[in-house]
Amino acid sequence: MRNSRKLRPEEEEFISTLVSSLPPVIARKEVKRYLGGMIASQTLCNADSAGVGPQVPYRVWRVVTYRTESLVRWIVERFGVVRLASLKTL
Repeated sequence: MRNSRKLRPEEEEFISTLVSSLPPVIARKEVKRYLGGMIASQTLCNADSAGVGPQVPYRVWRVVTYRTESLVRWIVERFGVVRLASLKTL
C-alpha cells in the first residue's frame, strides 16, 4: 500500500500552484519536460515496479501516464518541498 504523510501548508500551496499550470495527465516519458527535471522517468518506473509510485498509473498502449495531481502529490510526499528565503544579490 502507498503511504502518505501530512503535508505542510507550503507543500499544499506548491502542489496547487504546479497542478494548475500543467495538463491533467502527464506521460511518464514527459515528466522531465513538464516538471523541469524535478524527477526522472526512470525513478518513476522503479517506484512503480516496487509498488510505491504515484497512485493510479494508467497505461495507454505502451505509454504509462499519471494524473498530474497524483504525480505532483507523490513527488512532494516522497521528497518534500522547502520554501527558500529570497536570494539577495551582492
